[in-house]
Amino acid sequence: MTLADPFVEVGDTLRLRARVLDRGGDTVPGATVVLAVVDTAYLALDSADFAVIGKATSTGAKVVALAGSLRSDPLSIRVPAGHADSLALVGAATDTLSATDTVSALLKAEVLDLTTTPGTASPLADRSVRFTVVDPVFARADTATVRFANDSLGQTVRTGGSDSTATVALRRRRGVPPDSVVVQAAATHSSGAPLRGSPVRFTVRFQ
Repeated sequence: MTLADPFVEVGDTLRLRARVLDRGGDTVPGATVVLAVVDTAYLALDSADFAVIGKATSTGAKVVALAGSLRSDPLSIRVPAGHADSLALVGAATDTLSATDTVSALLKAEVLDLTTTPGTASPLADRSVRFTVVDPVFARADTATVRFANDSLGQTVRTGGSDSTATVALRRRRGVPPDSVVVQAAATHSSGAPLRGSPVRFTVRFQ
């Protein structure tokens, strides 16, 4: 049972998937798998849908999958505070690098809660935002002339800090960069459905 950065909000449902593997790493067909919640103060079990429901905020509530005498490694699920509704840009959507600049200004996005206090847009911390270079399309990160600070063309960052934003920067690498690069930021609900306004885009120009 694996899932990248699993989370569920209080009152929402997160459906999980599990499979039983034999010693060769092949799926065992017809195996019966059940879900068990370890940290019941933070998660409730929805056994009919092989899912969990958020009960209280937690940085890592654990669940396990069981199949006969087999038990999976615990899966840690975040239950962050608030209710994410939308994704928005923070600050400028464009930046221009001179010929001597090597790092762009910070590209910032925030996840907003419009539900908890109606009429108020509250930035939420501990929400994952995925930044991706979408234009131009580079064949490989190691040969790209522009990359994120982690030397990739895609970086997931959690919102946080004093302003509860997710931030990245582009770095100029060896070679001639394109005239401009478009970076897309996206965020989803725990179901995988995009937040309102997601994705948003930034443009970084190179002189």
